[in-house]
Amino acid sequence: MVAAPPQAWFVVALLVIAAIAYFFFQDDTGRLVGWSSIPLGLWLVATLFLVLFNRPLLFARWRWDLAALALGLSISGALGIFDAPLDSFSGDTYGGDIGIAIARYPVDWDRFDLGLVDYALAWVRVVILLIVAFILGTPNWARRTGGGIWTGILIVYAGVVSGSKIIYQKFENWRYERAQLKQLRKEDEEAFAADQEAQAKEDTDKITVAATPEQSAGTDETTATTITNGAPEDVGDSTTTDKSELEKYVDRLPNDPATPITVAYPTPTEVEEAEEHGITVPDYSAAHRFPWRLPNRDMLAIARPGGITDEEIADTSQRVEESLEQFGIDVSVDQVRQGPTVTMYGLSPGWKGRSEEKSGQRVRVDTILNREKDIALALASPNLRFEAPVPGESVVGIEVPNSHPTEVTLRSVMDTPEWTQFAENAALPVPLGLGSGGEAVMADLSKMPHTLVAGSTGSGKSVCMNALITGLIMTKTPLELRLIMIDPKRVELTPYQGIPHLYHPVIVEADRAVFVLRSLVDEMMGRFRQLEQAGLKNIASYNEKQDQKMPYLVILVDELADLMLTAAGDVERLLVRLAQLGRATGVHLVVATQRPSVDVVTGLIKANFPSRISFAVMSQIDSRTILDSVGAEKLLGRGDMLYMPIDKPKPSRVQGAFLNDQEIEGVVSSWKNMGGPALPELVVTFDDAGADNGGTASGNTGGDSLFDQAASLAQSQKTLSGSLLQRRLRIGYPRAARLMDELEDEGIVGAGEPGKPRPVL
Repeated sequence: MVAAPPQAWFVVALLVIAAIAYFFFQDDTGRLVGWSSIPLGLWLVATLFLVLFNRPLLFARWRWDLAALALGLSISGALGIFDAPLDSFSGDTYGGDIGIAIARYPVDWDRFDLGLVDYALAWVRVVILLIVAFILGTPNWARRTGGGIWTGILIVYAGVVSGSKIIYQKFENWRYERAQLKQLRKEDEEAFAADQEAQAKEDTDKITVAATPEQSAGTDETTATTITNGAPEDVGDSTTTDKSELEKYVDRLPNDPATPITVAYPTPTEVEEAEEHGITVPDYSAAHRFPWRLPNRDMLAIARPGGITDEEIADTSQRVEESLEQFGIDVSVDQVRQGPTVTMYGLSPGWKGRSEEKSGQRVRVDTILNREKDIALALASPNLRFEAPVPGESVVGIEVPNSHPTEVTLRSVMDTPEWTQFAENAALPVPLGLGSGGEAVMADLSKMPHTLVAGSTGSGKSVCMNALITGLIMTKTPLELRLIMIDPKRVELTPYQGIPHLYHPVIVEADRAVFVLRSLVDEMMGRFRQLEQAGLKNIASYNEKQDQKMPYLVILVDELADLMLTAAGDVERLLVRLAQLGRATGVHLVVATQRPSVDVVTGLIKANFPSRISFAVMSQIDSRTILDSVGAEKLLGRGDMLYMPIDKPKPSRVQGAFLNDQEIEGVVSSWKNMGGPALPELVVTFDDAGADNGGTASGNTGGDSLFDQAASLAQSQKTLSGSLLQRRLRIGYPRAARLMDELEDEGIVGAGEPGKPRPVL
């Protein structure tokens, strides 16, 4: 074979190198070899030239050729240690897939616990290839002299020095991430332990109260029935109830918060007590003759146009596909649902290793979910939410916030044909907003049947309450619906003062709210007596067969935490009682709070409020408390919420309807200016306290009807505290404090120090 001239070798080398320098910038070659295409390309040029023009030289110098290959692979392995940016042509690392196979296989370098040993092993592989190249290139010199050893040591030293800084930085980042992870886990464990301890203490107090001999048979009967899932049986005196049986039910409820207790009926004793109280049925005969008119929806504001373009949707879809393709994950965006605040992109997993000869393996869903941060980085959006899979669809949903959100008003929901049809058939229709696909989302309070709303300050919780109220009073007359509003903050629900739907003026005092809730329980018992006399089971059948309809009663509490601070035991007991028995009589509750902790949203409350609405919260713990799952901490605020009704196992993303003050004022004014006859109001009894202001009662100087019981309790104790009075007499803190002052005035207890029990004289 004739050897090619040096000029030809030079020209061929330049052409091959130029071709490689062009083609390695392409995606496939770049992901395969990355920046190591230069040394490997030079080796390939030389090898091809010798194969074509001088094979004897190749056979004679085969050691040099293998040494050059080992040197190129060592360079590729060294480049494979360093991560490449997402927009790099070289894939995950500068060395491409070959560099990853040399330096990293089979260790998963994406995990947090990657240590210094893994980096050291990667460099050892590179050094071994360098030593192999040295031995193959200079076998005699490496064998006969120690120069090869010293050269290898120098090469190792140079590699260690060059990579020590990067390794140290990665090690420090790993230590920091590991410390942060341990701290977060420790905080979660401490918070969970504190919640469990508080819940266990609360449940123990309930069991102690239920088994206290000082309670009357009627009250204990009610408590025992409440704990045992509202069973319609007369259990008799609770003092004879097995404590272990009570503990079984109390322990079950907090661990199963999603189980609603809605099928409950009062005991015969409770109905008899309601009859003894002489509860009268409200008379609506005069109101039936008045021509009630519903407000016109034209007074509501029209939403301004907005949203994202098709070009933005196509660009986002391409970014998602390319960001996952960089990690070897084959997906395609097969579905797009544009919503007012977020757009849901449905990802269809592709196939791995599939060809015409073999079927391959489908991409795992967990592989897509593990790349959440990479997708968020590619989209420059940290608030991403995954839904895997989308209900009713075989795709993985990614909810991406829109760059220009669309305004959602109450009218934008009520102008839809879905709402028109829904409002005609539903007993208590309420508009919630627009879903992630732009569809109208509404609910029927009579089927929910009780709703728990939670969200931090400014997330849209109060606006949601206003939307619920406005939707109800715009579709139902006072003959069909009566409202009870409890607003401890004094500013959110007071604008509705004076509308005919109110069954009682808006309650702003937390102490008075306890009396109102107790009177509502009596009202509910009266409704049960009315259903019993008619021989019917629920309000729907009653209204179908009776001429005078029974209006639905909706109780709205804007801030539950303030009520729980005043009288936690009474508030919890009354709310649970109303929730357990209220559905059959048309009593429904909507309770909101901005602090969804276990001392506010207890296990019994969660068990009896199966429908949940969560706005943006501060942490995953708050999200688990309200929804029993994470996701609420990633919401965007301003009405962005997760809605989980009783008939759905997973929450759905909804943009709540916005309602300004002028719209509320217009709807309220239309009802106030309509006039109409005087409607029945809730009769609030203060027999527990004697009167509204404490009242007067015979037989004691202080004026409290429980003074004699408190004095008797004090005589049986060496010391007396306000908390003991609260537990034994089942009263709130303000009343217990007044009783302590009265006992001190009578000389029964002495003056005590703050936070300590008082001595009994």
